[in-house]
Amino acid sequence: MDLARRGDEDAFAALVRTHQDQLYRVALRMTGNPSDAQDVVQETFLQAWQHLPGFRGESGFSTWVTRILINRCHNARRAQDPVVPLSEQDESAAGMPRSPGAETLAMTAQSRDAVRRALLELPLEQRAPLVLTTFAGYTHAETGRILGISEGTAKVRAHRARRALATLLEDWR
Repeated sequence: MDLARRGDEDAFAALVRTHQDQLYRVALRMTGNPSDAQDVVQETFLQAWQHLPGFRGESGFSTWVTRILINRCHNARRAQDPVVPLSEQDESAAGMPRSPGAETLAMTAQSRDAVRRALLELPLEQRAPLVLTTFAGYTHAETGRILGISEGTAKVRAHRARRALATLLEDWR
C-alpha cells in the first residue's frame, strides 16, 4: 500500500488484482449490466490511482475503493435512464430439443433473472447496502463505513431492501 501510494505502478497493479473481482461483482449487482460494470470498475481504479497519494488510511483500502465504486455506480445511474437488459432467456427457444431437467434449468435461470430485475428496481439507497452485505460479504459495520452511514442505518436499509425485494418477487412466484 505504501509503495502504491508513492507511485509504484507494480504495487498498485497488485492491489488491482487483489480487489478487481470483488469490485466487479458489486458493480454488476449495482448496474445490472456486465459492460457497465466493467466500465465502472475501470473508472474506479483510475480514480483510486489518481487520489491514492491523498488516501489517509483511516479505513482499509478495500473500504475506500468500494466507496469510490459505489459513487461511480450512483453517477452512472444518474447519467442515464434506467435500462434493464433483456436476458438471453427471454428469447424464444422454440424448436430446441428438450433434455431431461431442461424445465428445471429454465426455471432456475428465470428466477435468477427475476431477482436481478427486481434488484435493479430498488432505490440505490437500499440496493447498495443489500449488495454489499448479501452479495459482497461485507459486514453491516463495513457497509456503513463504505457508504458513509452508521452501522444501524446500514442494517435498516439492507433489511428494508430485502423486504422490498420480497414484495417485488411475490408476483413472480
